[in-house]
Amino acid sequence: MERDKTVVTQEHRAEEHSGCVQKRRTMPRTPWRRYGGSLVLALALAIVGCGGDDDEINLTGRWTGTVQDSVSGAGSIVFMFSQNDKQVAGTWTIAFPGGTTNTNGGTLTGTVSDPAITLILAFSQSQSCSFTVAANSDDDNHFTGTYATSPGCPLPESGTLDVRRQ
Repeated sequence: MERDKTVVTQEHRAEEHSGCVQKRRTMPRTPWRRYGGSLVLALALAIVGCGGDDDEINLTGRWTGTVQDSVSGAGSIVFMFSQNDKQVAGTWTIAFPGGTTNTNGGTLTGTVSDPAITLILAFSQSQSCSFTVAANSDDDNHFTGTYATSPGCPLPESGTLDVRRQ
């Protein structure tokens, strides 16, 4: 009987090696095999997420709004923007109650990077001071921000603005 068990065991082992009998245990998976698909998916999503932002702010056109100035009080402002990529240029006019003596304007330059807008407003009249504007766009047709005269200006001035596309 002992011999029969040995023969049966040897035959069974031969069948296992030939592939006729399947073992019930699973092969241990390596970390790459286990997580490889997830890593590839995460990498693909990261690459897609780094693509360009098609929703950049485009300021081109006429914008009007209100200002609250530290020296002159409430007033109105008009911007005419042209834009090339993230660079903006154009003109601006600001007016306060009291006639033409409280109206001023000039040229502007700046940059946009959604949602940030940074502008330098230079006066057309010969003044040494300019305004620096720091604003944020909350949609394609509206932005709010603050402005202040350049450092060293003899008459410091600052304020807020609220502007909409026309």
